[in-house]
Amino acid sequence: MNWNQSRELLRGRLFAKYDAKEAKDYDTFVGTLTTEDENAYLTDILEAVSILPGNDVLDVGAGSGALTKILSRVDGVSLHALEPSVAMCELLKAKPALAGVKMVLGGCDRKSDRDHFAVSSFDAIVSRQVVNSLFDPLVAFQNWFEWLKPGGKAVVIDGIYGRDGWTGIWAEEVDAIPLSACQSLATIPYLMESIGFQVDSVRWMNRANQLTSTRTKRYMVVATKPLPT
Repeated sequence: MNWNQSRELLRGRLFAKYDAKEAKDYDTFVGTLTTEDENAYLTDILEAVSILPGNDVLDVGAGSGALTKILSRVDGVSLHALEPSVAMCELLKAKPALAGVKMVLGGCDRKSDRDHFAVSSFDAIVSRQVVNSLFDPLVAFQNWFEWLKPGGKAVVIDGIYGRDGWTGIWAEEVDAIPLSACQSLATIPYLMESIGFQVDSVRWMNRANQLTSTRTKRYMVVATKPLPT
């Protein structure tokens, strides 16, 4: 198999599954968090990385806006959301709390995706449950690196997913996506370092993981785009 040639077909197959029904189901079961959930996520994030008033922040792979809503609670930030599914974008844009978010339709793991934003646009790029569905995570991290300002932070939040987590219409994707069933905390920092990031921390989401609503144990990787020497 030529993975480079098949990747576009596989990516298209995955995106096609996010019709209005699947997007709504995602929003109901994954994309809607309780206040307790949001508080736990925000505390975990802000213990690991400073997000300050005036910062430009990108939620990459924003889905229906769960992480975007959490980030919107940081006063004075300018929020962008990048999402490849039209149905997900519509759900995000319909939420009154996210009316001020700048929404961009598109992905992040093609080389052509780099054109979504100018070089050095953001102080922080944050993702939640995104890297496990990237067809080309190295290209995604390269794009993030370009979009970040020098000294900017990339924050990856993901979970310890197994093959059995991909069921129903999603089961065929487990062997199409490189990080679909990642069981190691070492993989993401290794890939990020390989394209130039400096990894600051790799940690469990301690507060989020204490919640009964967290079914899959979550971790977070924080990395910096180094300052020029």
